[in-house]
Amino acid sequence: MKLNSASFIHDTFPSGFLWGSGTSAFQTEGAWSKEGKGTSIWDHFTHSSVSGTLATETANVASDSYAHWEEDVEALEYLGVRSYSFSLSWPRLFPDGNASSQPNSAAVEHYSHLIETLLEKKIEPIVTLHHWDLPQTLQERYGGWKNDTLVGLFEEYAAFCFHTFGSRVRYWLTMHNPYLVAVQGYRTGVHAPGETGGPSDSLIVAHNLIRAHAKAWHSYNTRFRPTQRGKVSIVLGSHWVEPQKGQVTAANVELCQQSIEAVLGWFANPIFGDGDYPVFLKNKHGALVPTFTAEEKLYVQKTADFFALSFGPYNLRLGRNLFQYGQTVTPDLRGILGWIKLQYGNLRVLVAEGGWFSEASVGTEDTVAIYLMKSFINQVLKAIKFDEVQVFGYTAWSLVDGFEWNYGYTIRRGLFYIDFSHPNRTRTPKTSAQYYRVHPRKHRENMQTPHRKARMRTHDLLVVRQQC
Repeated sequence: MKLNSASFIHDTFPSGFLWGSGTSAFQTEGAWSKEGKGTSIWDHFTHSSVSGTLATETANVASDSYAHWEEDVEALEYLGVRSYSFSLSWPRLFPDGNASSQPNSAAVEHYSHLIETLLEKKIEPIVTLHHWDLPQTLQERYGGWKNDTLVGLFEEYAAFCFHTFGSRVRYWLTMHNPYLVAVQGYRTGVHAPGETGGPSDSLIVAHNLIRAHAKAWHSYNTRFRPTQRGKVSIVLGSHWVEPQKGQVTAANVELCQQSIEAVLGWFANPIFGDGDYPVFLKNKHGALVPTFTAEEKLYVQKTADFFALSFGPYNLRLGRNLFQYGQTVTPDLRGILGWIKLQYGNLRVLVAEGGWFSEASVGTEDTVAIYLMKSFINQVLKAIKFDEVQVFGYTAWSLVDGFEWNYGYTIRRGLFYIDFSHPNRTRTPKTSAQYYRVHPRKHRENMQTPHRKARMRTHDLLVVRQQC
């Protein structure tokens, strides 16, 4: 794998930097039918013949975090992190998907205990409302995210979560990487619900996801922010693409720009930009692209209190399908952080998912993962020190090994190893966990001593990042 960073710098992260780790409900919770939980589209997908690539693998038990959540908290304490990003299971809270119905009290109690325990341990909960596990009833009744009825249903669900947990949560994320929901779920069919529609389906799904996010943000802004004073955003995923050496031409630079606009810009431009889709996207798909009215553009614009970025293997693998001759996709986190600043201004940025994967055969000695983690963290540091990007946190993904979507259990992404054949699902720290825990500890030590002035150098990001 090519890493577009020849050297490492040694410096300190800003005071108050949020070192964290994260998981998602479906990948780790297990307990798929226990204590009143309803079926999600991923339960249905993995239990049916639709997901042929997964064979017989399911997330029925997965990491069993619903039962072993206290051990997950102990793992966070081992790392010494200041934040934990996790998602709520919509079908666990509302088995029928309707937030106007009676919530599942067992689920409310479970998430309340988790949040309270995190706060007792001085760990900031960063809570995602929707990480792909849509209630199956909403898929069957309405056709899932293709139906704009879900926009209002999501707003009601979000409002319930804000009301129930919001006094104890400062950071909310409405949804995680909606690009993969739209493309993998409703076009390629490799993700739930497994539909293989044309571009129009994924464009409609994306439109409804953006509108649902905006509705949730406005609900928080008007009804809950005055008393809870939290922040709300949406996690957007991206790859990074740049011209190959010796291929830095105006045409190649434009193709790189279009490649990122086709993924990150698709969702970011309406929210962080002018309230509409990128011109490139509208030109490419023409009348298939849903339109925002002038009123809707204003409604969607600025519906995020910070920029939350997902940067990992799933987007990078998809990115390789979008580049052409003369370009190369690289795991350059600094590059995309700089692009965000150039495109949308100097926003506060949370790296809400940063990490790679190991093959399933790799046990606790995941040395390659350490090197990639070191590279990503150093790229963030360079973006802060040299490019003056306001990154305020890094979430190492993921806390524990889990069910990796269309890859099942063939790869591992956890800092903690789990033997999925053992009923106890014991959490064992990998060498990557031992490496990562150094950063929060060093950060605490640095906060107790006077900071030296940050080293800065003159730079032109357009040149340094080859204008991509």
